[in-house]
Amino acid sequence: MATPPLNRERLTYPIAQRDAKQKFPGWETPLPGNLATLPFRWACAYCILPFSPMKFSLRWLSRYIDLTVPVPHMLNKLTLAGTEVEHVAVTGVESPHIVIAQILSSAPHPNADRLSVCQVNDGTGTRQIVCGAKNYKVGDKVPLALPGAKLPGDFTIKESKLRGELSQGMLCSAKELALAEDAEGLFILPLDAPVGKIFSEYQPGDTLFDVEITSNRPDLLSYRGIAREIAAIGAGRVRVIPSPEVHFPANLPAWTARLSAPELGPYYSATHLTHVKVGPSPAWLQEAIASTGHRPINNVVDITNYVLFETGQPLHAFDAAKLSGRVIEVRRASAGEKLEALDDKTYALLPADLVIADENGPVAIAGVMGGKPTGVTESTTEIVLEAAWFLPATVRRTSRRLGLLSDSSYRYERRVDPGALIEARDRALALLIELTGATISSASSVAGGSPAPRGPITLRAKRISSLLGVEVPTETVEENLTRLGCKKLSAVHDHETPWQPPTFRDDLAREIDLIEEIARLHGLDGVPSRVTTGLHPETDADRAHTRLLRLRQTLAVRGWDECVTDALIERRFATGDTAIELANPLSELQTHLRPALKTSLLQVAAKNLARGVAQLRLFEVGRVYEKRDQSTHEPLRLGLVVAGLAQNAAWYQGERSADYFDLSGIVDILLQNANINVKDILESGQITVSELKIHGIKVPVFYAEIALDPWLSQPPQPERYQPVPAFPPVRRDLAVVLPKAVPQAQIEETIRAAKAPNLESVRLFDLFRDPKGEKIPADQKSLAYALTYRAPDRTLTEREVNDAHDLVRKKLASALACTFRE
Repeated sequence: MATPPLNRERLTYPIAQRDAKQKFPGWETPLPGNLATLPFRWACAYCILPFSPMKFSLRWLSRYIDLTVPVPHMLNKLTLAGTEVEHVAVTGVESPHIVIAQILSSAPHPNADRLSVCQVNDGTGTRQIVCGAKNYKVGDKVPLALPGAKLPGDFTIKESKLRGELSQGMLCSAKELALAEDAEGLFILPLDAPVGKIFSEYQPGDTLFDVEITSNRPDLLSYRGIAREIAAIGAGRVRVIPSPEVHFPANLPAWTARLSAPELGPYYSATHLTHVKVGPSPAWLQEAIASTGHRPINNVVDITNYVLFETGQPLHAFDAAKLSGRVIEVRRASAGEKLEALDDKTYALLPADLVIADENGPVAIAGVMGGKPTGVTESTTEIVLEAAWFLPATVRRTSRRLGLLSDSSYRYERRVDPGALIEARDRALALLIELTGATISSASSVAGGSPAPRGPITLRAKRISSLLGVEVPTETVEENLTRLGCKKLSAVHDHETPWQPPTFRDDLAREIDLIEEIARLHGLDGVPSRVTTGLHPETDADRAHTRLLRLRQTLAVRGWDECVTDALIERRFATGDTAIELANPLSELQTHLRPALKTSLLQVAAKNLARGVAQLRLFEVGRVYEKRDQSTHEPLRLGLVVAGLAQNAAWYQGERSADYFDLSGIVDILLQNANINVKDILESGQITVSELKIHGIKVPVFYAEIALDPWLSQPPQPERYQPVPAFPPVRRDLAVVLPKAVPQAQIEETIRAAKAPNLESVRLFDLFRDPKGEKIPADQKSLAYALTYRAPDRTLTEREVNDAHDLVRKKLASALACTFRE
């Protein structure tokens, strides 16, 4: 393949120093804040790497597609088609005043210890340059900014004197040329770089764009995949790339691949290569690897990763001399087995983990990470190249359990294309032969086979129009599906056409999936909006939603804050036999589904109290999860937490801490106003000190949890409305003296039992006791009530009110044998 003249010693990739809008007017995606080059330490595609949206280089992408629209139009079409372009960055500086120069001599600056005076050849003659870098040597070729050159930051180079010495330009680093975010010293170019050539012609700038790939589109995690997508949306034509020609010797495989767990790893290929010369990669390969945000390592490692980013198929190279025996086995790990991985850590394996093993034991965790003892180094002379297809679930499970994420596992767990495995292997073999001088020693050993492709999908023309609400021409449908890689098969019935989806689109499984793709490629802006009219009857879900909304409003208007917490909790909080443990937890902090809301709300309370929040009134309406009768239940609960201050100190009141009555007060309101049954209160009281200590809480906390499903299953209470009173009320106060043992509720019930005409409300406003017995007996109490009388159709007369009030007094005196204070 063509090898553009790029720097073979570069270890960083261009980082944007300019706004992409300057080059692509109309493109509105903001530049990334930081696209720093990421370390790439380990020698294989199984390495641990931080993940971000997939980065694509327009220069690299152009090898696979010819764009038919301007770049900003293509980027916008990608976003509109569901593949969001998050950031765009432009690299490099285009200036005729920046050329390639060669350093002829270097001497210390007579007036500055940290500066040197260099004589350089710029192609037209010799120039003197004052330089502060230390990483160069005489004979190196570097970029030279001549007077008049404009560098990023609106910095113009001028001929000037530095500490008394003339400087006729500036030798540049990669950062100063907008080719890297950080750079130590000058940008050293290859020895064959032509002196005097304009630098931007020697190394053109590039455009980087980050694409957010959704989990159902793993086919886009490669350059060929994104090229297919660009062609499918009508923004380019895919270039026909001939399949690599690789010739295998006729002798039997030198290494035999064996599948002992085909249900987890059904397809494996092992190819032995000898005469491998490990060394630096050529410039074009280093540039490609660096464009992904990783550092090039050596030619073998870079080739496996280049093919991964090009095709989406992970590969791995073992040092064959470090393998034991002549069999590579794909099997489950045995109990107690361990592997020292490329991150210098040793991992304990379980029988649920799939490993690649030789005679002595595991040499790699399948699809996740390779072993350090068999890794490729500078002394490697023979390798075994692995190309495999692993079950996504097993890679995901092992990767999450061990906490290891790699470019390989990222793709394997989303499902790689089994149909591209052999082509990707041969692509890597061809590059290994070309760039390392390797020789294929024998036939490749292939065990198993790729999983069966999905069956054809029948597509109905009427179904397309009924779902989209618009007629899409048959020609357009067929063109769109063909661009996606689907193949049209012979139709059995009119207007029903079977289509075979490609192996790289495993997400196309049903008719609706094809219709969604048609709508996406046709353009949702071409589907007219329609408003349907008519009334729909209220459903049980509607009524439940309304009741829960009113419950939330009842709490919110009283100063309570709603929380929405995670349903996953730590193992130590999952007490009892009803707790449900996750089969594949993401971390040790999220191992179980919560059996109650208390743990989640206490964690929120702890964080708020630790940050100085003085008053807490928290509630959550959410589901909990429990096992009962061999089945899983998800009841709906209401959790309430009270902590901190109940009232702040002021000139008219003292400070008061929250107590149980603050909690029981809101519970009483819910019982009365929301008609919640007292039997549905599952827990109510003060949290124990030992439980608070677990969460680091040092103040009393009061908690209640209420079951809401019984409440929601009951028919709602009818709404009751009454007009605003048109006539004035009349108030009469009544002080009742009776023994202390008589409860207040009994007194109020007696008042209402009198059925006094026009009695509207009864309110207790005073309680009086006299321990000395001077005004009332010491064993009695006085309760003062405000009785309000009002008639709905007239103003009450004095006599009417007095008669009604006397009726209440007589009822109290006869029923409770009480007296009255005047």
